[in-house]
Amino acid sequence: MTLKECIDYVDSVKQNAFTNEQKTMWINEVEGRVQTKVFLFKHDNITQYEYEANKDTELFVRPPYQELYYEYLQAKIDYQNGEYDKYQNSMTMYESVFREFAAWFINRYHPADIPCGGGSAC
Repeated sequence: MTLKECIDYVDSVKQNAFTNEQKTMWINEVEGRVQTKVFLFKHDNITQYEYEANKDTELFVRPPYQELYYEYLQAKIDYQNGEYDKYQNSMTMYESVFREFAAWFINRYHPADIPCGGGSAC
């Protein structure tokens, strides 16, 4: 799924007035967490996006776990709109999917066994 596809999907299910750039910033938060906590990349090697330049770029997390992007974006929208009960629900969903993805990835690829955690050169 590309950055644009992710944002378009969230826009189709949750009305909001936030810009693509704002939503990209929130996706960068998720990508940073995936890259450092799951893939074990060094902080210097984290990929971050700018909407116009990277809208056709594939995000790191693939199906069936791409839902974590949707839930995180919806949570951020809810929080920024002051809808704290909805925010809590969306964050609970996000954390659940994130844990499930992390467990699957770690059990399958063992990133801690790869020099530098699978990230770019040490």
